[in-house]
Amino acid sequence: MEGQRAADDLTLRLDELAAGLTDQDCDLDDLAEIEEELVAARRRELIPHLERHLAAAVEAGNWYARHVLARILAETAGHTSLAALLRAYSRNLGDDQDSLSTRLYVLAQEDPAAAREILLPCAVGNDEDLRRAAIWLLGFVPEPGDLNLLAHAAQDSDEGVRNAVVGTLGSHGTEQAAIDLLLNLLDDPSPQVRISALSSLGFLQQPRTLPKIRLLAHDGNPRVRAWVGLGPLSRPRARRPCHLGCARPAGSRRRPVRS
Repeated sequence: MEGQRAADDLTLRLDELAAGLTDQDCDLDDLAEIEEELVAARRRELIPHLERHLAAAVEAGNWYARHVLARILAETAGHTSLAALLRAYSRNLGDDQDSLSTRLYVLAQEDPAAAREILLPCAVGNDEDLRRAAIWLLGFVPEPGDLNLLAHAAQDSDEGVRNAVVGTLGSHGTEQAAIDLLLNLLDDPSPQVRISALSSLGFLQQPRTLPKIRLLAHDGNPRVRAWVGLGPLSRPRARRPCHLGCARPAGSRRRPVRS
């Protein structure tokens, strides 16, 4: 009875937090206090409520509410929150999402098999945003069998999906099929995808890739040409490029801009 009362009280606190996150005049210090209280509680009864509020925040385009609620959900549910967090992450709300992307790949690596069960259907689904996010996250729990999926995704009509493919192919190292796919992506119509492929191939430094890479010194896009001339191939050993979308460690609390 006492436990149920405590859970009910925390649900009310969560509702209060969610409402405050939509109120431009709400005191951020008060909201931070509720956030820490909910994180410390780690009450699994809150999970469906957290998922509901998180989905509503994303739908409303509220990046700060997503940042706060995603943290509480991840701390409360652990790797079982991966599906809900991936859906939230997949929507571009204009922020950098460093902390959420970090949480996603940490949770995925805690239980790679369970993560892959979630990611593989998303990576071939109809939702472009979710497809892009799932392909990105597969790069942190890669398996050789992913290469067929990635070969198909490399033909995707969405530039962001193809760019995510490049980063995930880099996780397969010097696997010849992965390198072949990266070479094919040097012909991609998107300059950014071509640059990303150059970055990955520059790190791998496979001699057989050099003739095709050098052809891009005459690319029609000046950014691509500059990358061939000034990028990883011009140095003795390239620094490994960050897996596309890879987050920097989460920093201090960021306050939303007041309008």
